[in-house]
This record gives sequence, structure tokens and C-alpha cells, in this order.
Amino acid sequence: MDFFDVYILTRLVIEENGNVTAENMDVTFDIHEAEAHREKGIENDFEKFSVPADWRGDAETSNLVKAMREFREMVRQWQEEALR
Repeated sequence: MDFFDVYILTRLVIEENGNVTAENMDVTFDIHEAEAHREKGIENDFEKFSVPADWRGDAETSNLVKAMREFREMVRQWQEEALR
């Protein structure tokens, strides 16, 4: 299975209550862009994730989409039965 790298650019932020959290800023597929982001300031960083090339097929599908696919399959079966 093929994979590709995704870099989530982050920045440390101080919230109103004083907590420090990491905030997602952007997404890139370029390591050089991710490193340039990190070099802009001490508060900047990035996280690397390896994602399957066929991630769309593995993505979670909503219940509505699942129901519509099931309905489409039922219609296809009815059409095939009608043509027999």
C-alpha cells in the first residue's frame, strides 16, 4: 500500500485563562514548507502523519451516504430483475 506524508502546521497559543495550547494553522504535503513554518518562530511547529494513498476509500462515511448507497444498490437490483 502506498503512503504519502501530510504535515499539520501548528502554533502555540496562550488562551485567556492562561493555558497554552497547540492550534492547527494549516496543512501541507511539502516538508520544506513545514520546516519554513517552524523556522518563523519558537511557537511554530508541525506534526507529520503518513496517510494511505487511498484515504478517501477509508474515510468515515455518514449514515445518510450509507443509506443512499444502499438505496442505489436496491434500485440497481430492481432494474436487473425487471429486465429478466
